[in-house]
Amino acid sequence: MRDARVFLILIVAILLSCATVTGPPVSKEEQREARIEILERKLKDYFACQDRVGDILSRMLEHIRYPPGKTYPYVGIKAIDLSRLDEDEREALHRLKGVVLPKKGYLILYVPPFYRKRGVRAFDVLDPKQKNVTPQLGKSFVLDFLDGRTLKLKPEKIHTAPVRFHIVDSMTVNAWVTLGSNLYVTTAMCRTLPDDDELAIVIGHELAHLKRNHLKKRIPLYYAYNILGMVAGSLGGRPAYEAYKTAATFAFMKFSRDQEREADFFGMMFAHEAGFKVEKAEDAWLRLATVLPGSARKSYLSDHPLTSERLARMKKIVAMLKKGKSFQEIMKESTK
Repeated sequence: MRDARVFLILIVAILLSCATVTGPPVSKEEQREARIEILERKLKDYFACQDRVGDILSRMLEHIRYPPGKTYPYVGIKAIDLSRLDEDEREALHRLKGVVLPKKGYLILYVPPFYRKRGVRAFDVLDPKQKNVTPQLGKSFVLDFLDGRTLKLKPEKIHTAPVRFHIVDSMTVNAWVTLGSNLYVTTAMCRTLPDDDELAIVIGHELAHLKRNHLKKRIPLYYAYNILGMVAGSLGGRPAYEAYKTAATFAFMKFSRDQEREADFFGMMFAHEAGFKVEKAEDAWLRLATVLPGSARKSYLSDHPLTSERLARMKKIVAMLKKGKSFQEIMKESTK
């Protein structure tokens, strides 16, 4: 044991004595300053993505009437608890936005256009005692600000179920939705699609997954997949299970690709109804095709259609719209 310790000490001593050129030494304060600069740049990128996604989503929710005949209250204001921020994050926010932040309260990060017109501003601070807002149609809610202001507001009325959005700081180009009406968009997606009309195509696509209940439709299939697999295995053994698994996987991937095709169509419809230029879908998918791995490679085990197929179909839809056809007419022709 003693010999091992001596050997370890000798190794450490040798490594420490090795000459390396690292440049000038860096103090902890200099490292902190660099971290704040990085945080400031990342926050700028994050807020720019958040404002774009939030405004596009709000605009779509204002125009979508799906399913028809229903009305919902919508707030969509995003805020963070200031007590959770560290000193470097506070300093980065101060440099970026010029705000001196208190220790407690709720910092408003995003405000939909509807509430901006009514006096709610991003980077205002809500009182620490502010209650959670549970919007109800026709009933006002109150926002209490740290500076003493109080706003009494009625929730915006929309004709489709509200959707919460979240920005994910990531180098991966992606957007997705989850059960509970949550939309996620990465900062890399915002950088890849600098035009709002292009980004609206992606957001519309993800909204279509929610509005067409794609996620809920997959749940019983997952259960059936597992249960039938157990039955096949118990009756026919391993060979029967493997055969079932292969056939079921092909069927499930086909189902998933069809859902993606449907989301492309309804996503374009939602973007079009909100006044976005759906002809920009071509530019959006050309950009995405350059960064998404495997988007041009055909596989029956893929859960997404080929990008070339999706792009060709979108071009066809745009051409039909330019000829004066509505999405409803295109839908009827597609189902014949």
